[in-house]
Amino acid sequence: MSTIIYGNIVSTRTQRVILLLEELGIEYDIHTLRFEKGDHQDPKYVKERHPFAKVPAFQDADVNLFESRAICRYLANKYQSELSPSIKDNKTLALFEQAASVEASYFEPAIEKLGFELIFKKALGIGETDEAIVNQQKAQLSKVLDYYENSLSQQDYLAGKTYSLVDLFHVPWIGFIQHRLQLSNEIESRKNLKAWWNRVSQRAATKAVLAKTTEH
Repeated sequence: MSTIIYGNIVSTRTQRVILLLEELGIEYDIHTLRFEKGDHQDPKYVKERHPFAKVPAFQDADVNLFESRAICRYLANKYQSELSPSIKDNKTLALFEQAASVEASYFEPAIEKLGFELIFKKALGIGETDEAIVNQQKAQLSKVLDYYENSLSQQDYLAGKTYSLVDLFHVPWIGFIQHRLQLSNEIESRKNLKAWWNRVSQRAATKAVLAKTTEH
């Protein structure tokens, strides 16, 4: 049985898993769920794949998972990838988890809320953009990016000296910032962050996945 992703390429969290599979050179199949048809809310999918009716879900033989970061950690460990630090290196592991927590707790929520207000709210017909929330979340995003700018003045990647899952976790959202939110200046105006993105965006897997997303 092949590795299967249940999701949609327009989903940044689905992109996250695809990106890692591309990095690892693992063959996979995508079972595309159509949000407009409510595929992710189908009772069978909710029961068997994702109890919260989200994407992605993942199957690898007898292993069934949901939540993109958990899936990525599973894959990195299964294939002994250097994108995930060794549990034997306590300091490196702690710094990795610290950086991963910043991404999950501060970076992603700010962009997700901006996307909802600036794009999806009106597209879904559920209201007008709340400028107060937009300004609040732009300030939050700026704070996180300033933190990254400082960190990257001392190291090449967000969790240390080498490219890791933490950097990979950011890729879909940076693409979203640039192509959907039209906020490229948030990256371009920060020298170290811009240099980091130049390094990351030149990776073959990054190019492949971002090319797929810009087609939609």
